[in-house]
Amino acid sequence: MTGATAAAAAPQRGADDPAPLLRVEDVSVRFGGVVALDGLSFDVPRGSICGLIGPNGAGKTTMFNVVSRVYEASSGRVLLDGVDLLRLPPHRIASVGVARTFQNIALFPTMTVLDNITVGAHSRGSGGWVRAAFRLGNRRNDSAARSDAMALLERLGLAHLALRPVAGLPFGTMKRIELARAMAARPKLLLLDEPANGLTHSEVDELAAVIRGLRDDFSLSVLLVEHHMKMVMGISDRVTVLNFGRRIADGTPSQVQRDPAVIEAYLGGDSHADEPGGGHRG
Repeated sequence: MTGATAAAAAPQRGADDPAPLLRVEDVSVRFGGVVALDGLSFDVPRGSICGLIGPNGAGKTTMFNVVSRVYEASSGRVLLDGVDLLRLPPHRIASVGVARTFQNIALFPTMTVLDNITVGAHSRGSGGWVRAAFRLGNRRNDSAARSDAMALLERLGLAHLALRPVAGLPFGTMKRIELARAMAARPKLLLLDEPANGLTHSEVDELAAVIRGLRDDFSLSVLLVEHHMKMVMGISDRVTVLNFGRRIADGTPSQVQRDPAVIEAYLGGDSHADEPGGGHRG
């Protein structure tokens, strides 16, 4: 598969294949005269882990911000189970099944691990995250949310830290806590924005296993932005490659790694792709 061919053709499915969970159709984003995304289209099949990679400024995090309604698209559609997310107000995105993590950890440092994860369940109720954070909601709902949060901590091997404040915990542990908080929203689609950034080799390997396990146990679809190429290629079912806001390749990891356009634009210059957080930044 050549880069030109991949860029020209829309993602293909067989006649009997189920519709993808997420379908991005011809999305463009402009900031003044700067084109951040230029007619981008790709699919995230149900139950899959899909990598979204590319050099600095390729538009990966911009795409995440469009899906989560942080940014407004100039044109196009983003369909989740047939519902156009771009027609929904930002506060509705979590409630229809989208959760994400961020490049920079955004936990409440003085709150306990358990309370941080309980906040992630706010999208399932009507109280909002502020009420959840200060435990001002309905007692029954709060009890159910804390029970679910504790189950997630146990699933991720963090139950022993439930009552510890987040402040002072190791960086890799905080990454897992943020992942648990996203999972507390019971998403259909989990957006992971550079989850391996700053982790050691062993932590990256453990994280890869955790992501696979969560996908399998919770019937998730995962869209992953990550510069650690060994991890991306090791756990992704499909990989979409961006450059200057456009898709230059889309396929299985083995197809993408052989694509001349990808090698020229990204992989060929990535001599540190196997290092923790290695590769191009941004």
